[in-house]
Amino acid sequence: MYELGFNYNKEYTFFKIYAPKINRVKLLLYENYNDVRYNSIDMKKSDGYFEVKVEGDLDGIYYKYQLDEKFEIVDPFCKASSINSLKSCVIDLNSTNPDGFIHEEYEIANKNEAIIYELSIKDYSSDISSKIRDDYRGKFLGLIEESDVSGINHLKDLGITHVHLMPVFDFVGVDERNSEKFSEDNYNWGYNPENYNCIEGSYSTEPENPKNRIIEFKKMIQTLHANHIGVIMDVVYNHTFRNKDHPFNLIYPQFYRRNKDGDFTNGSGVGNELNTEDEFVRQFIIDSLLYFQKEFHIDGFRFDLMALIDSETTDKIVSELRKNDENVIIYGEPWMADESPLSKNKRTIFGSQKGKDYAFFNQSFRNAIKGDNDDNSTGFVQENVDKIGIETGICGSIHYDEKRHGFCENSNETINYFNSHDNLILQDKLIKTNADTETSTKLCFDLIMLSQGIPFFHCGNEFLRSKSMYKNTYNLSLSVNAVDWKLKYDNDEIYQYAKSLIKFRKMHPEFNLKEANEIRNKIKFYDVNDSCICFSIKNNEGFLLAFMNSGESFKFDLNEYFEDFNKCTKIFDEKIIEMEVNDNVILIDRRKSGVYSISMEK
Repeated sequence: MYELGFNYNKEYTFFKIYAPKINRVKLLLYENYNDVRYNSIDMKKSDGYFEVKVEGDLDGIYYKYQLDEKFEIVDPFCKASSINSLKSCVIDLNSTNPDGFIHEEYEIANKNEAIIYELSIKDYSSDISSKIRDDYRGKFLGLIEESDVSGINHLKDLGITHVHLMPVFDFVGVDERNSEKFSEDNYNWGYNPENYNCIEGSYSTEPENPKNRIIEFKKMIQTLHANHIGVIMDVVYNHTFRNKDHPFNLIYPQFYRRNKDGDFTNGSGVGNELNTEDEFVRQFIIDSLLYFQKEFHIDGFRFDLMALIDSETTDKIVSELRKNDENVIIYGEPWMADESPLSKNKRTIFGSQKGKDYAFFNQSFRNAIKGDNDDNSTGFVQENVDKIGIETGICGSIHYDEKRHGFCENSNETINYFNSHDNLILQDKLIKTNADTETSTKLCFDLIMLSQGIPFFHCGNEFLRSKSMYKNTYNLSLSVNAVDWKLKYDNDEIYQYAKSLIKFRKMHPEFNLKEANEIRNKIKFYDVNDSCICFSIKNNEGFLLAFMNSGESFKFDLNEYFEDFNKCTKIFDEKIIEMEVNDNVILIDRRKSGVYSISMEK
């Protein structure tokens, strides 16, 4: 049975498209992507599908479809595209595999022990301060180039386990030509889907070559895997950028949700939303995800506006992806941008994930840490302490007790974060709220790295990256969005702190408890004062004792809280250390965190 799109082999290529409301489809073949002349071939219709078999080796041939002699469209099911998505392209996918890629063997962290680092391919290496060779700047290969400040060496040195790639599928909103890659008005995050199964051309060194973007994307993945770093794709199966003239609307209008007048509904906030309850749409999404998982060895998926995907589709997505990889990471945004006709009991929202082994961004914990995204509200790090909110987040947002009751059944259902690519970046939020940025940043990292759940942060948080106080930089220039790597040197103390915390978390499985019962049995909170969060986690030797102090310094007398302990050793204070505490009294410094190991008498 042939798949939708092109089915290539050297002897022939079989083309297939679903267009049940269309009466006639012609396949248009082109030698070059900028050709106007074409060879036209009628396709045969059967049960809503149009098919045709074309003899010969079509590797590198471009094509489009003509619908009822009215519209010409690219193939929405294609897996290769010309520059700027002008035409689809037939390719031999086997020729896009770097040496050793098909059978690569690699080890990455367990999904429940992930430490996720979100980045934009273009932001990461576009600035000259990245010290990436010029032709790789802003490209897939820039992420894995050897550099003493950025590239693959930064990821390895930082110690994260997974990179979360902002959209790398084919999107509109940028000119893919190399001549325009650093133009001031040629920037977009990529949440503008065009060809879901194609790779974005602007991130390749040869965007005019349909194979090059696939080869370089695979080479990037292979190099990350060789360095034990997993790859997560940001996917946007909730809307397309274009509405009426998108191929999906022309071949199958039911691809989108509609109101009673037949107009597009707008739960995405950008003009339309995919009708995920439709069996054809649901299967398309699943097939697309499986394609990336199998063809590109993708290790996880982050879903944009996940509430717009009906929960039945979400459950099937999780089931199908786990069949191929039990360690696949799945998480998303449990909200939508605007009102949707999708009934509330069918939305993928807080609570729908319980016990289903996928996660949501934890906005309640985020807000308790530093206030809401863009306004003047504050949180723990600005000395506005919501102890219940913070402690709920620390125990993985499970139902810990009647006061600390989160949305999770298990802790691997929460993504603990203080910012992502959206809204004000942390540095700018702290400036807006008149916070001490260095100390507050350290406390932010303390809270996500020393809590149960999956920690997540955005590229540059580890060295106080700013975006000049802009809260939505999706289409602003590189002067705002490009990472300034000089900040890594200027703020080395913060960088070393974040790096040490990551290493510390990986050393201590106490911060990777999953099951709710184990969390309840092992974690205990202590009410020492209004400004400090204090908790212990049982281990085989005794327990770890952690302090996160938003206020003034104070002394903590161990004898007032614990009996029969043998020794207290400070094991984290700005860095990983080992220092025995004398006199059984711990000095908790102003606006600092610390972790201690308490061994019990045998």
